[in-house]
Amino acid sequence: MASEGPGQNESRRTHRKSKAGCVTCKRRHVKCDEGRPRCAKCALGNRSCSYASTPQQAGLSPNAAVAAAASTSASNNSPALTSSSTDLLTAAAAVGTEPTVRYDAVHMTLLHHAILNIGQYLGVSGDMSPVLDTALESAHTAPYCLDQLLAMSALYQSTTAQARKHLYIRYATELQTRALGQFLEARGNISESNFVPAFLFTSLVGVHVLHNTFRDHQDNLGEFVSAFVDYARVHRGIRAVTADYWDQILASNLASLLGIVELGNRIDHLGAGTETKTLREHLESLPDASRMAVTASIDALKRMQWVLDLANHNAQSFSNRIQATLAWPIIISDDFIDSLYLRNPEAMAVLAFYLAFVYQIRSFWIFESCRASLIEALASYLGPFWKGSMSWPLSNIPGS
Repeated sequence: MASEGPGQNESRRTHRKSKAGCVTCKRRHVKCDEGRPRCAKCALGNRSCSYASTPQQAGLSPNAAVAAAASTSASNNSPALTSSSTDLLTAAAAVGTEPTVRYDAVHMTLLHHAILNIGQYLGVSGDMSPVLDTALESAHTAPYCLDQLLAMSALYQSTTAQARKHLYIRYATELQTRALGQFLEARGNISESNFVPAFLFTSLVGVHVLHNTFRDHQDNLGEFVSAFVDYARVHRGIRAVTADYWDQILASNLASLLGIVELGNRIDHLGAGTETKTLREHLESLPDASRMAVTASIDALKRMQWVLDLANHNAQSFSNRIQATLAWPIIISDDFIDSLYLRNPEAMAVLAFYLAFVYQIRSFWIFESCRASLIEALASYLGPFWKGSMSWPLSNIPGS
């Protein structure tokens, strides 16, 4: 993948602004990405979108802010909502009514470590005191936020302190389960007064579950895909709770977690890169290119290209690459997740691009378990018909 500075990217790419767009965006005089069934700008601000009542079309643009899908909650009618995807929430619900356990000495050491290292947990630089302040100040009204912060601390230390690895994993699991139980009880009462700790919780728990997805399911492609679908469903479902407050979140003291949104806006006028071009052309040439699995995969691939463009915009920023990678599972559609659940080859091919990008930044602790063998297994699963489309993912693996 070419490594170019911002200036080079901007000079080589052009973008012709569309005169089309949803009625809401035209009324607000903002650029519309024409995404269906709801354009990104409307989803971003939880506004009514005129596209919501029109048929979905192919050829959608992914150049939107990271929370374009934040208002989409998990549907119980979706085939991607498997029985295993509810296991974590079921366990959490079972303990949700229990009294909050007092914090012990290990919890205090976890908090101390979080105070010193929260930026490393999230791959974010700058002042992280608002994150810590939010968790601590809401400990009485939104205890799930502090519990999840401590769970993240335990999870991180399970990767660095091998002698106490199993202890930290146990604490990470117990704290996260307790936090989810408390959140499930409180989610119906999210309001103007407490949406900030709720958003912080959803951000932390998403990173936590994604780490476990890579850590626990590297040896079997089928198990990994199932776990990734489960992660996407859980994360998107709980994140939807705070969707109504997105504008306020962008203006809150948690802006340090949302730098990728500003970066996305800066590249909004640029054309897309070419890393995904071969697969996109292959998908568009299929005889049944209008089938849902294909259109959803084309859209997810365009959003993957957007992620790659974010990373290329400032190739020297490792933090940008991390945040871009964390963004993709949030902005893909439910239709694409359903297609992954069904193991449709179109969706599996797109997933290979995401895994190849994750493999590039596996030095970040969340993704350190990502192995080249998973990408190779995916390419083997797809077979010779997709071989040419897999050239970019496989080119990221030494010796392939």
